[in-house]
Amino acid sequence: MRFSIPITIEVAQDGAAMAQGGPLTDRLFNSMTEAAFQVLYQETGPMLRGYIRRLARDAALAEDIFQDAFLRFLRTCPANLDERQQKAYLYRTATSLLVDHWRRAKRERMWGLKTLFVDKTLDKPEMGEDMARLFARLKPQEQALLWLAYVEGFDHREIASALKLSERSVRVLLFRARKKMAGILTDVGLGPK
Repeated sequence: MRFSIPITIEVAQDGAAMAQGGPLTDRLFNSMTEAAFQVLYQETGPMLRGYIRRLARDAALAEDIFQDAFLRFLRTCPANLDERQQKAYLYRTATSLLVDHWRRAKRERMWGLKTLFVDKTLDKPEMGEDMARLFARLKPQEQALLWLAYVEGFDHREIASALKLSERSVRVLLFRARKKMAGILTDVGLGPK
């Protein structure tokens, strides 16, 4: 899906580029001049576009990511960065946008596949309620760890960031939460014997 916002770029008396086009484009540009931005775009744009296309393997997605990377750069990049740092910022932003896109797509596929297959809980509606009660036996942090890891598909680093823990702690706590949930399932006759 592609969105476009009409933007009019004006150069103020001090040479700073300003954007006009509505509430979404207010204060779009940082203190970078239009000329400086054009130089950065001409020097970095083709290589960045090629990088994104190689990673995305989809021309339309690559164009969306490319545009979004520059838009985010213009919205948030600090003005005191040198040319090398600006380029690195653009590449990091583009990479993050691609990773976010892949994660979203993976979650959508995962949820789509779950609805295609008949689950045991569909045969016994009370099973879903029972599982919720069993899950409630865990501490809130254990529930959050298991949910983020196995339902949302987060990796250890993402879980650590979300729960404000160290990555090493997440590994240990997630192991313990899995072990505790396995014990609960075994106690009610749903786990391995």
